[in-house]
Amino acid sequence: MAYEYHYRRKVYWQDTDMAGIIHFTNYFRYMEEVEIEFLSSLDLDPLKFAHKHNIWRPRVSAQCDFKKTVSFGDELDIHIWVVKKGRSSIHYEIAYNHDGEEVAHGRLVIACVSKTPDGVMQSTPIPPVIDEALQVAPFAEVSE
Repeated sequence: MAYEYHYRRKVYWQDTDMAGIIHFTNYFRYMEEVEIEFLSSLDLDPLKFAHKHNIWRPRVSAQCDFKKTVSFGDELDIHIWVVKKGRSSIHYEIAYNHDGEEVAHGRLVIACVSKTPDGVMQSTPIPPVIDEALQVAPFAEVSE
C-alpha cells in the first residue's frame, strides 16, 4: 500500500509564458502527470485499468494556490499524497517544490465512474484493487 509519491520534472520552454515563468495552467497538467506516475508505479495505469474494468476516474475538483514563480530550466519536485478516500472518490494534495521551498499547492478530487452501454457515466465504488493499493497518508490534512 502507498499513500505518497514524488516526481521530478524540469520546466520546459513550452511550459512558460512570455516572461519565462510557468504558465499557471501547467500546474493542473502537472497534477495529472504526477497522479498517473503514482498510479503507474503501483501497476494501476489509469487508461489500461479503465478499458479493462470499465472504471473511469474523471476529475471533479482541481484547485491550485501559487506562492512563488518558477522559471524555464528550473526543476520541480512534485509530491502527491492521498488525504481522503470516500465511497467513490479519492482526494489528493499536491505540493510543488523548487530548491526545497513550496512554490505552489494543489488539491485534486477524482471520482470513480463506470459507463453504461449507452455511454452514461454513473458513480461506482472505488475498486478493491485501487482501494487496497492507496492508503490515506498518516499525516494527511485536507487544506481548505
